[in-house]
Amino acid sequence: MTKKYKYKYEVEEYSQDARHFVVESDVKLNENEINDCISNVSIDKPYTYKGSNFTVSFTGTELGDDCQVNISEVE
Repeated sequence: MTKKYKYKYEVEEYSQDARHFVVESDVKLNENEINDCISNVSIDKPYTYKGSNFTVSFTGTELGDDCQVNISEVE
């Protein structure tokens, strides 16, 4: 039998992290193309992705230090 608790809360934690990438290309890229490039690279650790005419390097994440928490009671 599953216990039913009396109170339930939704908690949202957010901060502003900064992810850093370096994009190198043989051709000029527009903003959409650059966004496409960085979406192909893994952000689990420093990593490089090579496409046909570009290279994207994920160089790390700078974690936000001003974490905000929002707690609301759910009925």
